[in-house]
Amino acid sequence: MTDSKPLWSGRFAQEPASDLLRLTSSIDVDMALLPYDLAATKAHARALEKAGLLGTEEVFAVADACDEILAESSAARLGPGPRDEDVHSFVERVLTDKLGETGRRIHAGRSRNDLVATDFRLWCVDAATSLKTSLGQLIDVIARLAEENVGTVMPGYTHLQRAQPVSLGFHLAAHGFALTRDAARFEAARRAADVSPLGAGALAGTTLPIDPSVAAAELGFSAGFANAMDAVSDRDFAVDLTYAAALCGVHLSRLAEEIVLWTASEFGFAHLDDAWSTGSSMMPQKRNPDVAELVRGRAAPAIGDLITLLTLLKGLPLAYDRDLQEDKAPVMATVSRTLGCLEATTNLLVSLEFDREVLARAARAGGAWATDLAEALVARGMPFREAHERVGLLVRGLETDDKAFGDLSGDELVAYDPSFSAQDVSLADPIKSIQSRSQAGGPAPDRVLEQIAALRAVADSLRGY
Repeated sequence: MTDSKPLWSGRFAQEPASDLLRLTSSIDVDMALLPYDLAATKAHARALEKAGLLGTEEVFAVADACDEILAESSAARLGPGPRDEDVHSFVERVLTDKLGETGRRIHAGRSRNDLVATDFRLWCVDAATSLKTSLGQLIDVIARLAEENVGTVMPGYTHLQRAQPVSLGFHLAAHGFALTRDAARFEAARRAADVSPLGAGALAGTTLPIDPSVAAAELGFSAGFANAMDAVSDRDFAVDLTYAAALCGVHLSRLAEEIVLWTASEFGFAHLDDAWSTGSSMMPQKRNPDVAELVRGRAAPAIGDLITLLTLLKGLPLAYDRDLQEDKAPVMATVSRTLGCLEATTNLLVSLEFDREVLARAARAGGAWATDLAEALVARGMPFREAHERVGLLVRGLETDDKAFGDLSGDELVAYDPSFSAQDVSLADPIKSIQSRSQAGGPAPDRVLEQIAALRAVADSLRGY
């Protein structure tokens, strides 16, 4: 077995205190980086070969040993020891156990500073890709439900008050477009992470003739670093990914909140499936939307993780500081939660059963026709402010008389105000209202179908179709 002393032990006359090793260890978190650390080690071996510092047979031996470490770790036959500070020291220790002197030579020309940045960037590239794939699945479900409900009328809301009639398909598409922006942010985060820091060393490169582009190409990075000091200290890519995930969490939370409202008996717009509902430990009648509530709740720690990361970075002098050891836990936690919430929301939406009669009844109530009536007066030449006032007086009069606009005859409507036409009573029909708003981006069925096609195109691109 190799010496279990820390990689940096030569500088010190005494061994580090066991409590110091315990407090500074990051192994529990960054073992998630093991596949990437092994890939970076293989790539660095190739760079050392190009520099004449490792032989070809040694490079193959390193690659084989790295593959063995990954396989043994995946099978739970190999794990870190009590004195392995982090995934990098674990890999180097096991490589030295397996390869002897070759394992001891592998760290030449690199630092844990550029290595951890490389590992973390590779992890973030894969995380962003996974998030995009999950988003594609959710957007596809939203597009399918929207298409099924292009003709399902419902009230649109402002201030959580009934405002104008829309279709359920139009409403669902609105959530879909928010998620497409999340996909664009995840792609931007992926591109931000797709830069190789390997070869930057601790902060200023190395005197050894190592070409950083060799490792960058081996690892599939699109670009290499421009400044070594920036390469080891930059965590903007992690902030980008965490921000994208936090905002995605906010969008999922808004959708989840509407599911909570829609499935409440006070709305009754949709019904939860048994498989995606929970009950009460005390009240036998309860059907609770716990999944939606948890999705809503898990937006909170995502926002907190973003603040944690920004606060961690805000006061750090260049180049590397040990504070950066704390960068991975919040990012990894946020990505894991976001993937779980995307999966949960997808399954929850698939399981929902919408009550079209209740939705249609709600669309006809609450004065949702009022704006259309005011605009009918404007189309006949009346200034909008005057039309707004006349319709407002009508709404007040109907409330006083306890009458519904949809129940009026043409003569009764004109009796309230001769500015109205007897034909205006047709505006009580929410379907006609929706069809009449056919401008780009509007709720008319043809326009909603265009929106659904756009959502499907994004979903297909995210899933690699």
